Amino acid sequence: MFSKNAKWLGCGEKFSAPLVIKKFAVSRAENAVIDICGLGYYELFINGQRVGQEFFKPAVSDYSERDFTGFAYPLPDRTSHTIYYNTYDVTAYLHEGENVLAVLLGNGFYRQKMRRCEGNTWFGEELLLRYDLRIKEGGRTRRITSDGTELVFPSFIQENNLFYGETHDYAAYDCALLQGKRSETGAPVHVISAPKAKLLKQRCPNDTIRKKMQPKLLKKTAERAIYDVGENISGFVCLKVCSDLVRVRHAEGLTADGDLDFSTSGGIYQLSENVYKNARGRMVHPWFSWSGFRYFEIVGEVEEVEAWFICSDVKVTAEFACGNENINWLFDAFLRTQLANMHGGVPSDCPHRERLGYTGDGQLGAETTMLLTDSRTFYKKWIRDIADCQDVNSGHVQHTAPFFGGGGGPGGWGGAIVLVPYAYYKVYGDTSVLKDYYPNMLAYLRCMHGFCENGLVVKEREKGWCLGDWCTLDAVAIPEPFVNTFYYVRCMELTQKIGAIIGEKAEFDEEINQAKTALEKAYFEYATGDFCGGVQGANAFALLIGLGDERTRENLLRKYKGLGAFDTGIFGTDILTEYLAKIGETQLLYDLLMREEYPSFGHMRKQGATTIWEAWKGDGSHNHPMFGACVKQIFYGLLGIQADIGFRNIKIEPKYLDGLGFVRAKIKFPHGTLCLEYRYQDGTVQTEIKTSGAIKVL
Repeated sequence: MFSKNAKWLGCGEKFSAPLVIKKFAVSRAENAVIDICGLGYYELFINGQRVGQEFFKPAVSDYSERDFTGFAYPLPDRTSHTIYYNTYDVTAYLHEGENVLAVLLGNGFYRQKMRRCEGNTWFGEELLLRYDLRIKEGGRTRRITSDGTELVFPSFIQENNLFYGETHDYAAYDCALLQGKRSETGAPVHVISAPKAKLLKQRCPNDTIRKKMQPKLLKKTAERAIYDVGENISGFVCLKVCSDLVRVRHAEGLTADGDLDFSTSGGIYQLSENVYKNARGRMVHPWFSWSGFRYFEIVGEVEEVEAWFICSDVKVTAEFACGNENINWLFDAFLRTQLANMHGGVPSDCPHRERLGYTGDGQLGAETTMLLTDSRTFYKKWIRDIADCQDVNSGHVQHTAPFFGGGGGPGGWGGAIVLVPYAYYKVYGDTSVLKDYYPNMLAYLRCMHGFCENGLVVKEREKGWCLGDWCTLDAVAIPEPFVNTFYYVRCMELTQKIGAIIGEKAEFDEEINQAKTALEKAYFEYATGDFCGGVQGANAFALLIGLGDERTRENLLRKYKGLGAFDTGIFGTDILTEYLAKIGETQLLYDLLMREEYPSFGHMRKQGATTIWEAWKGDGSHNHPMFGACVKQIFYGLLGIQADIGFRNIKIEPKYLDGLGFVRAKIKFPHGTLCLEYRYQDGTVQTEIKTSGAIKVL
């Protein structure tokens, strides 16, 4: 933990990526540990050596107070704030005599001022630094802390922005400055008041290189070359420069002429471009920005070209294969998409155009991601982000966490404060998140009650958004109050359940009955048994909270058996597949998931996609995980897994599925591993089940 002598340093406004230098003497270091935080991002060097192999540190958060009036949708809310720091053992980096600590700072989200779609979302005009180095010498501990005696220099990074990339100029620059061997005079840093935030040690994983990939050269002219990575990733291109100027641009797709198509990743007005000047003979890559791309273009002479897939360091814990390639693609594509959208402890909507932690997208994919990866510390951190960005007065939950603007609605988005902690408890069996955030859940529900008229949720913030579902096949027809009130009911029911689990008493029976009565009065068609005419999965929403009758159920099944395709949006697709799995309609569930003709996941695959699209039509981002929330029904529906909290006791009830052939799955749960293999033949299912650890199959 930081000493009170470790001050926060401001580095001035004129440098895009300042380099802060501190020299100190060491006699004989027996042990040395540093706590460090740089805002927005930092890279630490000691005696010219980079410390650690992670990128984009520290984790992104709602760093401090700021003025919301400059946002695209101004808010009256007051949020809470957290800043994370990292700890490193740096014993091996020190030597006897004079040592040099150098910290390179980058803008990150803290000072992101170029993309203004959400308004003035940045936190400060200058980048900040704080560190505390503890050196044990001769049995005593000496501290080298940030104290204002440091000097700040311009670095080789002339510009850096998360969305637009970086410009490096290596003219007259070498590693001598990092090693303290340059004689030029730097500017003084200045001590500033501490940001009004909780300072916590980062527990969630940093971003690391998941894999290094050899791209394929597709096209080369005298001016440029275009490469294909083979799959859609987040990260950047690392290369060796052979000319005075090299430019790298990124895109998810190609035009008919084989050139880069920027339309799905931000358009021509938000190009992700890295420029390297005077870098002959150097291996170069960005330091404070990543791109979302499959294809890239290089102008200039280079060699040793690699694409680095970079994301949060979470371990994949599930494997799946079956006899249908569209289902296999869906599983793999969701995993690839979700990993590409895990950065800095935040599950983003896309790794390029917005890269925001939308609470709607994030709550949809949370349970599925927890089933496929060991993401415990990742989601614990993001749940705190959601709570930090909740209005301390009204309980209103923002559409993004950390909050950087963005549209959404009070139900599918705001409900994340209930839905994500419960998913965490369901998968990992950890009640701590329920206890810690139960007051936040109650505050959210009080806020939702204030958004109601006659029992229906009909509004949110003035001049803001109030979406229900999103990205339906055609224009959104399912009513916004219907969807938002569904989530209001679901969150009240879950909060009552959570209260019972942790020994608290929360009673919402009156509000639940009022909301359900209002839904029936406004949307139930007594002549047909449909809700909202059965449009875009409406009957599934109603049935999941106990509304409707047998006709509602039959109408739902008749519609989707006849249609054979999804017409639903991001929430409706999740709700529809959940309901089908719940009632054992696994053949229909399988038929919808494996469909190959448009609209379908199989259509995305046929178009060459390697990640999940933002919209069924493909007219948006091609790296959006939200529709992949239904992948969890591969486990619950197709595999027939039913489990208690934490997946210690598991019941397995597979059903025969026509056309699937076989299924193999391996899932590592907190208490052990489950291996399943099914073969479908002549109307029967032959199963082989193996377990390890403390898992018990009932």
